[in-house]
Amino acid sequence: MKRTTWGMLLGASLVLGASLVPSSASACGGFFCSQAQGVNQAAERIVFANNKDGTVTAVIEIQYQGPTDKFSWLLPISSVPKGDQIQVAAGQSFQRLQQATNPQYSLTTRIEGTCDASPGFGGAGGASSGGFPTSGNAAGASGADSAVTVEAKGVVGSFEWTVISLDKKLAQPADAAVTWLKQNGYDVPPGAPGLLSPYLADGMYLLALKLVKGATAGSIRPIVLTYDAVKPMIPIKLTSVAANDDMGVMAWVLGDAQAVPQNYYALELNEARINWFNPNLNYNNVVIAAANEAGGQGFVTEYAQPGSALQGQLWTDQDETDWQSFKTEAQSADLRTLAVDAMFTFSQWDGFWEVVRAQVTLPAGVTLQQVQADPAGHENELVVSPTLVSELEKNVITPAQVLQQLIDTHPQITRLYSTLSAPEMTVDPLFTFNPSLKPVSNVHTAERVIECAAGYYTSNAPWRIELPQGDVIRGGPSQLGAWPSEFDDQPANRRIVRQGETGNGKVLEDNSAKINTSVTTYNQTIPLPLRRASFPIGGPSRGNPSGSAGSAPGDVPSTSISPGGSSSGCSLAPGGNPTSLLLAAFGLAALVRRRRPR
Repeated sequence: MKRTTWGMLLGASLVLGASLVPSSASACGGFFCSQAQGVNQAAERIVFANNKDGTVTAVIEIQYQGPTDKFSWLLPISSVPKGDQIQVAAGQSFQRLQQATNPQYSLTTRIEGTCDASPGFGGAGGASSGGFPTSGNAAGASGADSAVTVEAKGVVGSFEWTVISLDKKLAQPADAAVTWLKQNGYDVPPGAPGLLSPYLADGMYLLALKLVKGATAGSIRPIVLTYDAVKPMIPIKLTSVAANDDMGVMAWVLGDAQAVPQNYYALELNEARINWFNPNLNYNNVVIAAANEAGGQGFVTEYAQPGSALQGQLWTDQDETDWQSFKTEAQSADLRTLAVDAMFTFSQWDGFWEVVRAQVTLPAGVTLQQVQADPAGHENELVVSPTLVSELEKNVITPAQVLQQLIDTHPQITRLYSTLSAPEMTVDPLFTFNPSLKPVSNVHTAERVIECAAGYYTSNAPWRIELPQGDVIRGGPSQLGAWPSEFDDQPANRRIVRQGETGNGKVLEDNSAKINTSVTTYNQTIPLPLRRASFPIGGPSRGNPSGSAGSAPGDVPSTSISPGGSSSGCSLAPGGNPTSLLLAAFGLAALVRRRRPR
């Protein structure tokens, strides 16, 4: 019986902007590519959309660096796509999707009590390969080709694609598939028959892609594929043939409810392990540790929200306005002017320059690179086809709209992320949906509370950070900017959960008590910073003739002062250091003189 799920081979590196250090993957991953060349699969991302009609749509992005004649890609699929079920999308849409859903960790600051005025206007601080045959079988081939049938083929974007099936009577269909791949120019890695065998024995087809002649690695675009399926699945076992250690896997799943890993664990990160002063330093390492604690078979849900939250994020209102204005202009504008205007407006989108090559003829001696550098300067030299607008719509604009349209037509979107190494790739991740779960925000905010009192500036006062999960971490000026290395020994997961299609899941491991004990033990090692003597103008206070420090920070009434308020929460009232006031006045006078016009 043919498997009802569809899988793709995914090798990804996660880039979280300010929240994560990029991690490259040099394995061939989902590619069957040349092992002798310096091929780099820098990143790969995928969107699954459950269409509720027995099909799933996947949008798969590939970033590839290497010789174009060695590029090849093979995916197991459960049905033969029709002509309109295989398309291309835009890499820019993936970039916008990732940016909109990236985890964000930030600190806000509030101040308790009143610190002495800082002498330097410091204030309280704020938030701180081979060819494919053009006919059914390669001419003169024998053995494997008699067991291989080309079910469909075509060209989409810069890809030539072919779907093959294997004779169901074969005892070893994977051997026949690998023989066919080699005969048709694919560099197949060792061990491929054993990895392909479970999928082919289940009656799945193989989708093979290569670049058309003359295409460059920059022509590679995301593929959109619709196929028969009930649930999304990633055949990660195939990736083990050439996977890097701790290879990132990122997927967005669209459906009627929040997506969960059905046969992998749901991982809830320990927030105390994340460096809230600079999250990009260690976020990915925390995910790696969390996945390793789950045997490499767990996913972190980084984002789960209504699809409407991303409306207009991937294809914006401005993008639509630009396109509609361009089509209106096309009704009367000179074709050469139209082509130049298109270069200024749409050249950032995938496929644009491929359309220009096909629709614009350049004079002898003028290169495309020269036109790209100065479109207006070459306007009068261009010969432009009247089909420019329709080709732009077909090959550039429509692909740029695909991801936004998928998100707009599905109520919920979930982003899941994990890392795996080859020995951990023994189970193909399968995703299902659970309407019982609460939304998951990608925005995480902790509060840093500066514990002001007489004898402290805001820059050297003790502080505490209150994490969303409830832990409170103490510190002083010497700890600011350096996250406790002692926390590296804590579990990376606060909880490991087995999720299902209803309910909140079964908690398999809860490390909350262990984490809380570790944080408390650490806090007990942090001494309070030394306090200065604090004097009002004119000398020591009559109530405190010795000039000793006042009450401890914990004895000061708690007062919230919004960042950006007057003096950023610093008081210049009596009780401040006279030297501080003198320096502040001197600095202000100097500032006035510096700003005075000459």
